[in-house]
Amino acid sequence: MRYIPPFDLLRRSVEISTVRGELRVSLSYDDFIKLIRLMIAGVEVDEAWYRQQYEDIGRAIRDGQVGSARQHFVDDGYFEGRLPFPMKVDDTWYQAQYPDVAENIRTGVVANPQTHFDEDGYREGRIPFDLA
Repeated sequence: MRYIPPFDLLRRSVEISTVRGELRVSLSYDDFIKLIRLMIAGVEVDEAWYRQQYEDIGRAIRDGQVGSARQHFVDDGYFEGRLPFPMKVDDTWYQAQYPDVAENIRTGVVANPQTHFDEDGYREGRIPFDLA
């Protein structure tokens, strides 16, 4: 990531209210999408990998329908559950965190932690390695 917007900018973009003593944030769906795009605009996209990984986008870029992998990721790819670059899964950590995945690997339903993450885990919100 090369840029992250300052918190104050994000805070100014939402309506903050108090409900039963708890701060609540609200905004329109369109404004929510704009904030997300602002947040992910600084993500570095591996152009070559993205075009190869997502052949439909590679073709769209070659045909001039999409300007770049980065543009696609920010405009649509993130919202479609696509990765901006390859993420290496820590096999041991992943299986310890997600026993259901470990069981599916043990029984042969899934080949390995990396395959699970690439095919389903990312979209499910699973984390590929310890962030601490």
